[in-house]
Amino acid sequence: MNEDLKEWLSSEEQAMISKTMEEKLKDKKPHGKCSICRVNPAKAVCIKCGESVCRSCYFTMVGLCQNCLSRSTVEKWKNKKTDWEKILDVDWVD
Repeated sequence: MNEDLKEWLSSEEQAMISKTMEEKLKDKKPHGKCSICRVNPAKAVCIKCGESVCRSCYFTMVGLCQNCLSRSTVEKWKNKKTDWEKILDVDWVD
C-alpha cells in the first residue's frame, strides 16, 4: 500500500484491508500454468481472486489479473510501454 493511500485510509480501514488480504492469500503461492492464458507458468497471485497468473496476464502496479480489471482498462494497459521518466519527471537509474 503506498503512502498516499495509507494517509487517505483510516487506521481501522488499513487493518481491515490487510487482514482480508492476509486471509485470502494465506499460504497462496503461484503454481502451475496461468489460470487465464493456460500457456505461461504462473508467477503471481491476484490479490482479488487469488488465481495464479503469468506476468502477461497480471498487472503488478495494482496487483490484479486481467480478469479482475475492466475490459477497457486491460485494453488500455496491455502491451503499453509507459514512459515513467516523462510522467514522474525523473531520470531512470539502472
